[in-house]
Amino acid sequence: MPPARRARGGAHRAAPYHRRGWLNDDGGGLLVSDDDDGEPLPIPDDALSPVLARLPSGADVVRSAATCRRWARLVAKDGAVLSRALPQLPCLTLGFLHQEDAGTTARRRKASSGAAAHPCFVPTASAARLIGLQAPSSTALADAVLGLGDVLEHARPVASRNGWLVLELRQERYTDSLKLCVCNPTRGDMAMLPPLAGADKPGDYACALYTGHDLGTTPRPLSAFFRLLIVYNRRAFTALRSYSSDTGRWSTEGKRSRGPKIAFPRELGQSIVVDGVAYWHLRHSAFAVRVDTPEPTEVPMPTKGPGISNWPRGWRSLGVDPDGKLIFIDASPCMDEGTPVSHHLVVATRSVFCPGSGSGDSDCSGEWVKRFKRIKLKQLKVRYEGWFGGVKTPPPFQEKVNLRWFSEKSGTLLFTLGKGTGSPGAFVLNIATGHVEKVADGVDCDLWRNFVGYEIDGAAYLASILRR
Repeated sequence: MPPARRARGGAHRAAPYHRRGWLNDDGGGLLVSDDDDGEPLPIPDDALSPVLARLPSGADVVRSAATCRRWARLVAKDGAVLSRALPQLPCLTLGFLHQEDAGTTARRRKASSGAAAHPCFVPTASAARLIGLQAPSSTALADAVLGLGDVLEHARPVASRNGWLVLELRQERYTDSLKLCVCNPTRGDMAMLPPLAGADKPGDYACALYTGHDLGTTPRPLSAFFRLLIVYNRRAFTALRSYSSDTGRWSTEGKRSRGPKIAFPRELGQSIVVDGVAYWHLRHSAFAVRVDTPEPTEVPMPTKGPGISNWPRGWRSLGVDPDGKLIFIDASPCMDEGTPVSHHLVVATRSVFCPGSGSGDSDCSGEWVKRFKRIKLKQLKVRYEGWFGGVKTPPPFQEKVNLRWFSEKSGTLLFTLGKGTGSPGAFVLNIATGHVEKVADGVDCDLWRNFVGYEIDGAAYLASILRR
């Protein structure tokens, strides 16, 4: 069947391929004892699992799993149940993927054009502990999903959520269509979506991902289910379309009905998904699309929220607070005490959005609530270039501070500082604690393209502790 016909809704199941994964085989996972089933009085699985669920923390479960292979297998099998029963299970930001700016690669003259086109994965300290990856790698993704090396040539990371990653495949044979791959590097799963070709091919687009972890009151964090939403422009309107792994089909093309056409969909950046709705940051509000239904539909939003700054892209971001509400985040310079010429970076949460009683939360009004919280990062210096009172936009170094990605489950903000700042590099900031981790160094970080954060949840962590 020709690709264009499949894209219009013909039966095409993008079945996942299970390969290796960062947390399987020799690439990761917890080393456990070789003593298998050695208990003098073996405890049945249906009795042992409830006992493990009553342990004080996830760390205790991991230590228990390390005692023998049978216990490790049980914890891996019941990871989804245990993750809901146990407190303090880790939601880990493992790192991010990016592609270097072409000019940066040329200046360094250290890689071939093919290698530079591969997405580079930069690990955090959590990734170093969990999967053993200590340094940035352009082969980590291909190593996780075996056979992905050729597919990755010129691939572009476009979205990520709950362990799943979306790649746009850009080899020459795909120039007449949009070809997307959805994979899970921690588990080694991969699904190739039917291409959108001919009249169905979109131009620039924004992307949102909805996974089994999000499924109502019965989340399935280890499920292979996902739904992918793309937002793009036609001549006279902004179009909405989604692909569901359970049906293997793209939906019909819908239209944005509650606002003007989005000028540059790709510049919407990262989406945040809360209660089945995907949000993108606009100047004073958000663009919202329901993604938990077979056909995507726009959700009404207030035209302006209180305290939301009018900063350009890079200085603002969306996130999720510990209560699961949508939050608006921005960055700004703040004067150091005692000196009028030295400034440090401040990250602030200014407003929280409550989506209304239709989501099941009767306390929400469907409006913004002003909730100001400021995190002073005095160790991160930024240059001040005449930001005087009354000026509505940041100073000329606006591209040197870039809020790149928010990890929804672990509550961390990934950002880069570039040339002209006191500590150029890439950072991970925990919004709840204010702890900041530097994961990469260099003035070229602000030139990185196609930046996508990557995290896993507690259930995936528990399910991964046994090498398979």
